[in-house]
Amino acid sequence: MKLYCTPTSVCLTLGLALLFAPAGFASTRFGMGTSNPDLASSSSAALPDAPDAFAIDAARLRGQPIGFGRNSKLRLRTEAFSMWAVGTTFGSGGLGFQLATPLRTKMNLRFGASAFNYSPTIVESGIPIDGAIRLRSANASVDIYPYRGSFHISPGVTLYNGSGMTAATFIAGGNHFSINDVDYQSDVTDPVHGWFDVRMGNKFAPSFTMGWGNMLKRSTNWTMQTDFGVQYVGTPKFTLLMNGSVCTPVDGCTRIQDDPESMANLAQQQRDVNEAIQPLRFYPILTTSIGYRFGHKTSTQFWR
Repeated sequence: MKLYCTPTSVCLTLGLALLFAPAGFASTRFGMGTSNPDLASSSSAALPDAPDAFAIDAARLRGQPIGFGRNSKLRLRTEAFSMWAVGTTFGSGGLGFQLATPLRTKMNLRFGASAFNYSPTIVESGIPIDGAIRLRSANASVDIYPYRGSFHISPGVTLYNGSGMTAATFIAGGNHFSINDVDYQSDVTDPVHGWFDVRMGNKFAPSFTMGWGNMLKRSTNWTMQTDFGVQYVGTPKFTLLMNGSVCTPVDGCTRIQDDPESMANLAQQQRDVNEAIQPLRFYPILTTSIGYRFGHKTSTQFWR
């Protein structure tokens, strides 16, 4: 078969159309004969339908595939690091910020950090405690969206865990208190004073969360995301130290460090607290983030 055309640009365009057209396309669209009746009869259905422009734009917003003819599809793919979102987060780790960017379609990378301070004053077993609770953390996670909706699972790591609590106590002379359920009286001339410290496990910890929302949602710039789960921080540690003198009706007043019974009661009290806080090795995560997305870039993939 010979085909004559001018100018060169028209020839090139027509040649490419014939090269990539489905079987039977040339015979029906350009009036060229064929000796194969099957090709001639099927040629009218062989040309794929062009996608609707509005449908493509709508699918771009939703990140959904678009049908393109009978044997091919058009899918919009999110390129890695093509957009960013920054946001404020609040939850069980305190107040902080988060930064998100896509790795690929339905997979985002998130970084965050949070902090919180609280200074309570309480009385426990007759012991006044001036505490200082500090929450410090930095984390990274990968949000994986297995379905079309906003539900996601997020394996991650706590890059820095600086959470804990310190407290100081001073028991005025003559006041009563108890250690390991044993009653004592603080000496008037050498009042009891001390401190304790709680370390919340390891600095580095694995985490796993799930939730709803997407900080990189394409249909809007303002986004919201909620996550809940746990991080395994390891065994927390409670340390208790006390100084001064204690008085009992039987033994009189004795320095705590010089009284074996008092030191044994302090050690037992420390063990009891350490046992009670063991569940905190699985530290809960509950956060809500409100963010703003910058940029929007996708690429298109065709395949048959």
